[in-house]
Amino acid sequence: MNNYLQAIILYAIKKFQGERSIYAIYHMLQGKKSSQTIQDAHLFGLTNIFGTIPRFTRQQLNQNIEQFLKHDYINLTDKSDAYEISLQGEGMLVDYFNNNPFPTYINGWKYHNITPVFWGRLNLLIQTISHIVHNERRFYPIQRNPKIQYFVKEFLHANRQDRVLIAQHLYEELISLLESQSDLKRDIFILKLTGVNRIGLTFEQIAKRKDVEEQYVRFTFLDSLHQMLSEMDTGTGTEYPLLSSLTNDWQKSENPHLTQSTQTTLRYIQAGKNLGEIAEIRRLKVNTIEDHLVEIVLSDKGFPISDYVSIEDEREIAAAIKEIGTKKLKAIKNMVDNKQISFFQIRLVLAKLGDG
Repeated sequence: MNNYLQAIILYAIKKFQGERSIYAIYHMLQGKKSSQTIQDAHLFGLTNIFGTIPRFTRQQLNQNIEQFLKHDYINLTDKSDAYEISLQGEGMLVDYFNNNPFPTYINGWKYHNITPVFWGRLNLLIQTISHIVHNERRFYPIQRNPKIQYFVKEFLHANRQDRVLIAQHLYEELISLLESQSDLKRDIFILKLTGVNRIGLTFEQIAKRKDVEEQYVRFTFLDSLHQMLSEMDTGTGTEYPLLSSLTNDWQKSENPHLTQSTQTTLRYIQAGKNLGEIAEIRRLKVNTIEDHLVEIVLSDKGFPISDYVSIEDEREIAAAIKEIGTKKLKAIKNMVDNKQISFFQIRLVLAKLGDG
């Protein structure tokens, strides 16, 4: 195996077990906010890599699939465009991840929306403060996004204390978070930072300097940021007041992991509307509202589904899933005794059962 991207694709093929087309991997890595992709991420235990390569292309996927077939890492299933990992592929994957460990903290589903925002704000804040502290008021901002620039201006306006003190506190919070990270993660994070008389390096430059593969550097950097966000999440917010304030707006947003349209549907459900009524009010198909409900259950396992699936039917579906050990809706439907059970009800129970 040549590179980390290949390892990630092969890892996804292994998790899908031939039950989904390879293009499901393409949508997964891109972070497509479709109900099918979101459900697949949860059902097959791939929430970690969801949205981790937003610029991933079909061409990249197809080229890698060709390579895998050439080296017998995968086998075609009876369904076109769906592959299973071979024994040889399994062995290669284990060897590769032994030498280039799989990121431990990466959680694309949870953090893919906030990660670029958090990093953009943090990088620009550090650049701005380092210039102010060194009495260099004129500089070219590393972040061109006007929303990020506005946020940092407002942040500095709200935190009017001595700039040297802010720099000191920011440094202490970052050191505290980085202390628990591996040497490689720390080094990559620091090399990405921009300050006075230094521009953060590109992933390609870091890969050359560290003599590792570029995609591995990207994933290691993501892992570093996700570890920070995770530790800031689990804390009370008092341990990292400055860094936590960079994501406060995201933390406060209601159900940040749900798509906007699904959040709207949830508000109608909470107001006591049934799915048909919501579809009519929103001028959407009932199928779309059903997709939203599946997404809600995936994000909140405690969400009550008894209005949509009876307890008896839920038990029967769960038993069928356990017995045949597949996520294929048709196979599950054929297995249940009650033929009135719908695909939607099966999807709801699958969603409630959680990650594969």
